[in-house]
Amino acid sequence: MAESGPLSVKAQNGQWAFMGSRFKQTGPHNPHLIGDQPGKNKAALVTVTRTGVIRLIYQGSEGARWVDFKGELHSISTAAELLTHATICADKDSSMLIATYGFSKQIRLYRVVVEWSKQSFLIENVKTIADCSSPKQDVDTNELPSSLPYPEAQLYHLEMLSHAPDLRSKETFPPLLLAFFCNYPQHNSSPSVGNELWTSIARWELNSTKPTLHPSFSQLSSKKPNAPTSSELQAEVVLKRLPDVSLGNIISSVQQLNLGTTLAFCSSDGSVDFRSRAALDLLPRDDSSDKASGLTQVGLGFPQGDNCLHAALSPNACAVVTLDDGYMASLRLMQIHQGYFDSPLSDAIMEAVAEAFVTQFSISCSSYGNYHDDLSATMQLFQEQNLQHADSAQVSTFTKPFLSDIHRVISLNIDYSGDVKTENYLKNGMHQRTLSMQLSLGYQSSQQYRNLSSKVAFATLQLRWAAWSFAMGLKLSPAGTGHSGEADLRRTDTVRSFFGTIAWTLSLMNFIIDELFTLATAMEDASAAEGASPNHDIVASKISELNTPALALLFVSQCRLLFKYNFRFFRSLCAEIAQQRSQDPTWRELGSIFSRSPVPLQSFERVLADVDANVRNVYDSENIPEADRKDIETNMLITGTVSARLWPAVEALLTKTVRALRDETNVAELYFHDVSWLGLSDDGASEQWRKEHRLDVIRKTEIPTAAKVRQCTRCCSVMEDTAPPKGTAVWIVNMWRTCVCGNWWMSVKDEGNPRDRGR
Repeated sequence: MAESGPLSVKAQNGQWAFMGSRFKQTGPHNPHLIGDQPGKNKAALVTVTRTGVIRLIYQGSEGARWVDFKGELHSISTAAELLTHATICADKDSSMLIATYGFSKQIRLYRVVVEWSKQSFLIENVKTIADCSSPKQDVDTNELPSSLPYPEAQLYHLEMLSHAPDLRSKETFPPLLLAFFCNYPQHNSSPSVGNELWTSIARWELNSTKPTLHPSFSQLSSKKPNAPTSSELQAEVVLKRLPDVSLGNIISSVQQLNLGTTLAFCSSDGSVDFRSRAALDLLPRDDSSDKASGLTQVGLGFPQGDNCLHAALSPNACAVVTLDDGYMASLRLMQIHQGYFDSPLSDAIMEAVAEAFVTQFSISCSSYGNYHDDLSATMQLFQEQNLQHADSAQVSTFTKPFLSDIHRVISLNIDYSGDVKTENYLKNGMHQRTLSMQLSLGYQSSQQYRNLSSKVAFATLQLRWAAWSFAMGLKLSPAGTGHSGEADLRRTDTVRSFFGTIAWTLSLMNFIIDELFTLATAMEDASAAEGASPNHDIVASKISELNTPALALLFVSQCRLLFKYNFRFFRSLCAEIAQQRSQDPTWRELGSIFSRSPVPLQSFERVLADVDANVRNVYDSENIPEADRKDIETNMLITGTVSARLWPAVEALLTKTVRALRDETNVAELYFHDVSWLGLSDDGASEQWRKEHRLDVIRKTEIPTAAKVRQCTRCCSVMEDTAPPKGTAVWIVNMWRTCVCGNWWMSVKDEGNPRDRGR
């Protein structure tokens, strides 16, 4: 079987082992970085015009405008030399390879080096292919209609593939040039959609060879003192023509996948094929449930579509949009092919499919950043089609391996029970990506509430966004004040922008304490009724019954880390309220927000400290190794349940800590405190609030009924679509550009189903 790209193999111990490549393209890259973060280069764009002019447009340094400069690939004197096609790829030495094709029917290959400091190009014409037509005798006539005359084939697409890893030999594939030729039937004057058309793909492999001098040159008695030696000769590009590949339709688009080792072909008949780079062979499905090299290998594919004029694949090739001859667009998602497996799917197949998604998600994170909506939508469709009537154990067979393995494959540390700098956690965008995926998978339907896993992800994302915004508020100050590094608390508009987030975080704190009281009472009642001592099963059963994430939000270490960081900001605000801002209406209003909380800040901070100390005591007393601690943390985060190994810490919390907390808390006031707007409860009050109100997920304020909104394309949370007030800090405006889950907004005309808001 042909294999391409990263591969997951099930080891003998039942754990999946990920075998991949850390191969990275070398550029060229824009030398200017985003926020001085290594590896995050600013945007740049290269274009080639029909007249052979190459133009580079790129973002300059901070605050600078876009910069552009031009160069000429070759001079054009007549219309017969105009270009019709061009393709660009990166080379190993941070240069670019550019191939062009025009009315002269020649393919020209150039190597281009960008001199950023001089704003110029070094352009070298390395090869010219004068005869690049696809020989008609090489076409497989079995793939072609037999009753049509075939005039000369026409080139309609040019594609250059850069270096790519070859996992079979641990070497790299050299650059590959693909020229797509098609033959239009003579009785048609224009391209048509249908099976009468065919494609022949001409291929050239680009290899570098270093010329050598004949030994006789070294024996010459008279030669120039500066004559070059063999080691000083420049490498030459050699084009090796590979066998042509013929297909029985027109290829609408080509996309590289799996670090360039797999190619996806969208065809005019609506089909989508996945082929290996080496020989353009179809990647077949493998019945093995112990190996997962890609989504197609485990049985996923696109349902057959209608004839189309054009098609475009999503970044992860999980979704395809086609345009038919009526210029109507349609969307298709990958799904399990009917008849491939028995229904329902076995646990082994479910696990293999989950691992294939893990492989693709890891590639997506390293290649496309935060753009994996297509993967999320495909996984949701898979759940809907195969797990809609499954019990929780069957659902867990798919979601739990996926969520746990993505943390393991991308080596994401989620154990923050020790001394960790919160800034390091906030700068790691992988946490946001994994939590966002966990949130998406927890969405079941508009008629069902979030499950525990999704609730934990939702609350953690909110805490993370609050911590990030508070971090910016603490570290930035208005330009020209001379207070660099101090809290930006001198502008009341900045402080006011935090009101909603502060109120939401305080409500979350009260929600957690109220749920702790409920769990403690349930544990006491159940123990008394059964005549047994309190145990983990009693608490776990009550958590499942209430579908409450409160206990998990205290025991997941990154949540505690975020709570403690946010409360540092709260203490700064409370100090400002008490000392010098009490007469200002903004600060008086902020003071009332804190005073309305039934649970004092210091009480909740003491709870966090107790949980921290008790968890560390369990880890130390039982000598739990670091690997097991990581597994415990991962399981708590993705399931919303607390590990049985931490029962001593849970028992101490629900007995000693809760008992002391009750004595200093107005329990009646806490009971009637409104937490329905948090989106974490399944009671009638929360349901009614969601039906009648819209919450701005960024500002944490209610959106007026007639206001326009933006909606997140991933989690469906909404934000009021309004321009920020004049003078709003730039960092606040930048944070409003994306949702708390990290995804982009879309404008919507109406709010849709209230139950879909913030799913």
